Amino acid sequence: MKDEKPQKKAYEVDFRALSSGEVRAEQIAQVTELSDLFGLSAEQCGILLRHFKWQKERLIERYMDNMERVLDEAGLGSEYAVTPVLEKIPGFTCDICCDEGRGLFTYSMKCDHRYCANCYRQYLESKIKDEGEAARVQCPASGCSRIVDSKTMKLLIAPDVYKR
Repeated sequence: MKDEKPQKKAYEVDFRALSSGEVRAEQIAQVTELSDLFGLSAEQCGILLRHFKWQKERLIERYMDNMERVLDEAGLGSEYAVTPVLEKIPGFTCDICCDEGRGLFTYSMKCDHRYCANCYRQYLESKIKDEGEAARVQCPASGCSRIVDSKTMKLLIAPDVYKR
């Protein structure tokens, strides 16, 4: 009688659990590889990979087919390179707090969902502190998938929260 290994079923696969350090090293390697391939910053590639749930091959394929669409869907459209600024808009009323003060600083990304800076700040800090989310925070508007980039975060939130 032969030494026969038990046959695996089609859905059974061999795997090895990675340590958190190994996972982080693999993420850095993928970000670096895509940064070199696409000519984008590491931050942009990290956002793209998270948007594609770390499916690198799928990202590369879709990016090569339609770069502008992929960047826009991931929240990295053409305005990504623009430095964000706070603005005072005459007659503006914040849809969150309903404040309509004359000297009210407001902020909006390319999606044009504008809120007062205080509400935007509270929203972002809540996402970071309460939900542990920092890399894929979306616009506060219901149904908007525009990603808040690090430049906007730096502009709106406190430095100690930004470091998280």
